[in-house]
Amino acid sequence: MRDEYVTHLSQGCASEEAEQKILDGYGQLLAQPEIACCVYFALADTAWKYGRLSASLKAKALPLLQSGGDVFVWQRDAPANVAARIKVLKALEARLNRVQPPELPVKFAPPKPQKVRTTAPIGSVFSLALPSGNAALLILVGYKELTESIDPVFSALSWRAASIEAVPQHITTTDPTLPFNAFRKQCAHVAILPGDQRRNILFRLEQTSIRVEPLLPYNPESIVWLAIGRIAREIDAFYDSHNHAASLAR
Repeated sequence: MRDEYVTHLSQGCASEEAEQKILDGYGQLLAQPEIACCVYFALADTAWKYGRLSASLKAKALPLLQSGGDVFVWQRDAPANVAARIKVLKALEARLNRVQPPELPVKFAPPKPQKVRTTAPIGSVFSLALPSGNAALLILVGYKELTESIDPVFSALSWRAASIEAVPQHITTTDPTLPFNAFRKQCAHVAILPGDQRRNILFRLEQTSIRVEPLLPYNPESIVWLAIGRIAREIDAFYDSHNHAASLAR
């Protein structure tokens, strides 16, 4: 996110415009305190260091810092590092209250054309090999436009089998899909987090001839970005946990 802010500046955006582009990218996720803290703290810190911190962004970051910031996340997930986190947040609060340095010059760099990850039509169905040896289905439900790329967004069909030959040849909106966890919230869709920008992010997916009628619903505000290996592991984990619960129930 820090790099993206600087990229916006290098492409000619004014400081407040660059800030707003970042915030718009998170949308409703900013209603979650732990996400809001990560975004506002990193953005305010970067803008201050470049001498461009706006009054509006400062007014968002300081109250969060004064109320304890995201210490509650560290108490929950990394209690051994709470003291260090408090020290970092106090230092950030003190810095934001100081006069910021003069504006750092940012070399102009015209935007590069967005990378189109795939031209597959919405409704395309891809199979994904899982660590368990089974296969899962990912349905292309829409596209998300990012600063540098246009990325496919998928729903994972609530289905896992030993081979792709066993899957139904038609999928409808009544077929259930799997949720993905993100920041203690369940998301309806998943997008692939690139491990290597030089590589096709769909390299582990195989497009099928299965048809989707009608198209599945798509909510652009309900997406989590995961590496393709993580997606496969989460699908396996979902089924393993449900199978274990079913065996206990019997």
